[in-house]
Amino acid sequence: MTHATTDSSRPTWWAHAQQAIRRLQQEETENPPRGTMKLGGARRGFGFDDDLPAQLGASADVPPPSPLALLSAVPDLRHLPPDDWDAIAEAGGDPAATTERGATSPAVQVPWRKLLLTVQLAASVGSAERLHAMLARGAVTLLTGVAEDDLKIAGQMLAHLIPADWLLDFEGGNDLTEQSLSVIKPRLMDGKISTAAARDFLADVVRGLQSSEPVLIVQTTNATLPADLPIDRIQRITLVPVTGDVLVATLSASHSATGRIDESRVRATLPDDRALAGVGPISLALAMRGATAREVAERLSCSVGVPKSSAGAAPRLDQFTGDGKALRAARQLVRDLALWRAGTIGWHDLSRSLLVYGPPGTGKTWLARAIGNDANLSVVTGSFAEWQAKGHLGDMLRAMRESFAESRKQKPAVLIIDEIDAAGSRQDADRHNHNYRVQVINGFLAELDSLSREEGVIVVGTCNHPEMLDPAILRAGRFDLKIEMPLPDAEALYGVFRRHLAFPESELRDLARRAVGSTPADIDAIIRQARAEGRSEGRELTVEDLRAVFCKQEDPRLLHRIAVHECGHAVVCAALGLGRVTRLLLTCRGGGEAHVELRPQEGLTSDITATLSRLMAGRAAERLVFGTVSAGAGGNSDSDIAEATWLALAIDSKLGLGLQGPVWRGADETALLRDPAILTAVRGRIEDAEDRALAVLAAHRALLEDMATALVTAREFGPAEADHWLRQLPDPGDSVLAGAVMQHARLN
Repeated sequence: MTHATTDSSRPTWWAHAQQAIRRLQQEETENPPRGTMKLGGARRGFGFDDDLPAQLGASADVPPPSPLALLSAVPDLRHLPPDDWDAIAEAGGDPAATTERGATSPAVQVPWRKLLLTVQLAASVGSAERLHAMLARGAVTLLTGVAEDDLKIAGQMLAHLIPADWLLDFEGGNDLTEQSLSVIKPRLMDGKISTAAARDFLADVVRGLQSSEPVLIVQTTNATLPADLPIDRIQRITLVPVTGDVLVATLSASHSATGRIDESRVRATLPDDRALAGVGPISLALAMRGATAREVAERLSCSVGVPKSSAGAAPRLDQFTGDGKALRAARQLVRDLALWRAGTIGWHDLSRSLLVYGPPGTGKTWLARAIGNDANLSVVTGSFAEWQAKGHLGDMLRAMRESFAESRKQKPAVLIIDEIDAAGSRQDADRHNHNYRVQVINGFLAELDSLSREEGVIVVGTCNHPEMLDPAILRAGRFDLKIEMPLPDAEALYGVFRRHLAFPESELRDLARRAVGSTPADIDAIIRQARAEGRSEGRELTVEDLRAVFCKQEDPRLLHRIAVHECGHAVVCAALGLGRVTRLLLTCRGGGEAHVELRPQEGLTSDITATLSRLMAGRAAERLVFGTVSAGAGGNSDSDIAEATWLALAIDSKLGLGLQGPVWRGADETALLRDPAILTAVRGRIEDAEDRALAVLAAHRALLEDMATALVTAREFGPAEADHWLRQLPDPGDSVLAGAVMQHARLN
């Protein structure tokens, strides 16, 4: 998180970090016995303000800073004669880190890893108020984000952050007479947390909480806390990642004889904080071997590298056009993350998880990456397909846990999990691989629950078929927001074309209108192919190349039929008061879509029969206008006829509203339809529904045909355009309309 700074532009934790470093240097000088719990420094000498001399002078146990170190609050002040300063700088040295006698290394050599962790811990505590709250009687604090490799050193470095007359109790639950902070952390064996150690850690947490002394629980990225620990009601601290401020404070002690470095040049050379958070331990170790702080910064910049600019390298939300629900939710999430970083709202005030679903290629993963980039978060990606490709169940679960652990290491971060629907559901009637599916889902739920109890990681899941997911995955707390990302409209497609092409806006908008029904992935592929064909002919891509794809000759009769079909759905939906029509479109593939926001229903028989009429309205519209019907209402399991069939069947088999009364007949719909009596009843309900839809449309034929003609020209209606046409209909409760429907039903 970004921390507030003092008037001298130093972070508020700077004074605490400097004092902790001096206590660490004193310990290294005195080399006290291993395992000591007695700490240096007097409690009254501790604080978080800018008055360093007053603070440090108040304690006999804390070594006073050197006169030059006191100038660290004024980074640009020169302590050497101008000629000497310039000569050292021209020779590649660091004049700010050099004493008058030419020394450049600290008098007390402390391993840089200890210094770095000390500074990170000081920055994580952040303020005197938070430290005092940690040390209050009965206080419980959770420290997260500590890597297993750093666990031992982090425990040791805690000794330099708390007052001198306090002890660190690593056993827990002892109720020592001295003032003590109980530190509970997992035990390592060969640098890892074994299964037995994980069980012991849970037991240690329970035992530590039974004492009255303040408790600090250190949770590593792979350690699990007791499920009933009320995380929301205890103080939580996340280990601050390596940032520019953290490195400057560390390098001032590790690469300087004065406690100062050429800070302006170092900061100008360092990568940004987001890039620094992703630097691996090996790259960091190699960089810290640099002779000067500036050389360390240069090595870090080289290890990060500068990614080449490309259309898919770093998506941003401002590259998206339109105002879809998914985009609005993404923008709100980014705004909330900015407020959280500023300390205006707490982590619990955020929507911390988002499931984006929709057809393949609509840009779900791109949107998730854009959230991370706009919010300046690290982006960690994983997918069920990648995890399952690792091998058998144990390998798959290990790969899953590694993705979650990586997001904890890089937090604040966004964890993107693609293809979540591959997890399936434990309620699936297919018993094949049922045990495997149960263990995968249980493992996934455990990781989601563990992550939701921590601070700093946003989870964004993507899938094509949310209805295939286990209900437990979809519940609030695991995925707070569930938003559809449908095929993009013309405005969103214009943004895709604009991102790739430098043609005039009028040309791009015409292409976008013609491309409605395509996905961003489709357009990317088409543009790449068109460019490749242009290169083979020795020329650049032209608008005509794309017109040949998106503006090809179309059959006006087919477009008219499709428009009538989709407008039929819209008119019946609005006339029967079933919901709001939000979108109508003719796709470039020779199809159409009608999108509706359905109002809640009571589940009455009248509600179900009205829904059946909506589903059959496209076919009814074709019959009314053309005298014939096409196969457009049929097809796959998502087609109008398929949905109507399962709904009509459910009246008898599942809903208890049919002739067979309150009987549930099971989930094998295909087998039920083999019964001639049931098949006849289902067919009768569907045909009646089509007749009712035909009656509604016959009463408003002029509106239907005018609306269809306009749709052929526009190719797409949004909510406003649909409202413009459908507001011409009478109120759904109008008696004249109801009479027309009933009269048509009697005649047929």
